[in-house]
Amino acid sequence: MTAPRRPWRLGLPMYNITPALALAWDELLHTVVDALRRRGWTDAMQVAPVTDDLMAYWRSDDMLLSQTCGYPLVTALGDSVRVLAVPAFDLPGCEGIAYRSVIAVPADGARSLQELRGTVAAINQAHSHSGMNALRHTIAPLASDGRFFSRIEISGSHLASLAMLQRGQVQVAAIDCATWGLAMRHAPHRLAGVRVLQYTAPAPGLPLIAAQSLTAAQSSQLREVLLGLSVHAPHVLAPLSIRELRNASLADYLPISEQARFAVDLGYPNLA
Repeated sequence: MTAPRRPWRLGLPMYNITPALALAWDELLHTVVDALRRRGWTDAMQVAPVTDDLMAYWRSDDMLLSQTCGYPLVTALGDSVRVLAVPAFDLPGCEGIAYRSVIAVPADGARSLQELRGTVAAINQAHSHSGMNALRHTIAPLASDGRFFSRIEISGSHLASLAMLQRGQVQVAAIDCATWGLAMRHAPHRLAGVRVLQYTAPAPGLPLIAAQSLTAAQSSQLREVLLGLSVHAPHVLAPLSIRELRNASLADYLPISEQARFAVDLGYPNLA
């Protein structure tokens, strides 16, 4: 007897800034499941928090829908996932499917990038575009002998980077504009005592992805459901400050690779 297939898993780990927002993201996922059921899907589907190591989760063959960062997408996940769509956020710094990072400093901190030389920077993760790659791309022209900062601290998340800024542990951090904008609307205390120094260059936002184990027909149906949410379920997108979900492919993420190469070509391969 053939063992039953594991349930397809759906989880969006990236922008759960408040409990209310976490519930809103889950509501989006349940709406997707309901729409797939109406299209005749009979496979078991489970909306659940992402508790695995993220890279392991994104590479799993039972991942029906999740969200990754563009940097691991172009450096490690391109052969493992299908890119389906990208949220177009109605937030400052987000333009269509593009987003930028806020280079954030304390309210009484640096007034220019040059003033950040020799300071301590926080990044959420070493494989983050918004936290690391975008900042590296911005700083590369100013670096000398491959260095600019005195030290890099890995905080674990954008919210943790903001907390380090507030506590005076670091002098700068790059925070993606969706996190910044959602915090501004739903958790302004996260931004108290912190201000925008400038924005980084634009790049495609965080893609919604599925496992390569989906058939082409399943992938197409899932994409159609996602792209149709702004028409059929706008009430699900509004609490998340999403105008719509737009079609996307791996090729759209070339600018992220180009920003990485730009820094390497200037002799600044590592944020330092």
